[in-house]
Amino acid sequence: MVFFQSPLSKAAGSALLAGALVAGTASTAAASEPAPARQDLQSRSNWGKFPMTSGPGAAAIVQKFYLTFPTDTGLRAGNAIFGQAHIARGGKKGHKYNHELSSYAKSLWVKAMENTAKGSQTTPFKGGTFSTYNYTLKSGTKRTMCVLVDRNDYTYAGKNYGHKGIITAYWVNGHIKSGECSGRD
Repeated sequence: MVFFQSPLSKAAGSALLAGALVAGTASTAAASEPAPARQDLQSRSNWGKFPMTSGPGAAAIVQKFYLTFPTDTGLRAGNAIFGQAHIARGGKKGHKYNHELSSYAKSLWVKAMENTAKGSQTTPFKGGTFSTYNYTLKSGTKRTMCVLVDRNDYTYAGKNYGHKGIITAYWVNGHIKSGECSGRD
């Protein structure tokens, strides 16, 4: 949900939030029991345990993504069929040109996974999501970033490491819907 705020209301909200944080700190210090944490003042990543743990080999987490919604996830080292190794080899079809691991590409992954930008979509499947983010290059070329996240448990060498994480991420030319990403890896 997006709310419009004027610069004046943003400034007033920031001042009010700063005052609440200072007052909350003082009252917590004075009280014998700490005040309950307000979830709206915390970042999403502080809401409990990260849903994945790192392990050896393909189970190693190479990057964590703390999302606002729906749930935090990560990129595992992976192998030929998922994760960083899969993306680096260009997915199933070996298309390295559109399977990027750059910081810019990863920022687009987050926009797709958070599904908050205009044109973003998410299509659920059993235990995961295909998410998209539509964007336009300076040249005017329209593209869509497709990100597949598997939130099913991942067992490696007989041990459960939480959800599997990002399976693949790649861009396609044109603005497409999330359901159209399937099969383009």
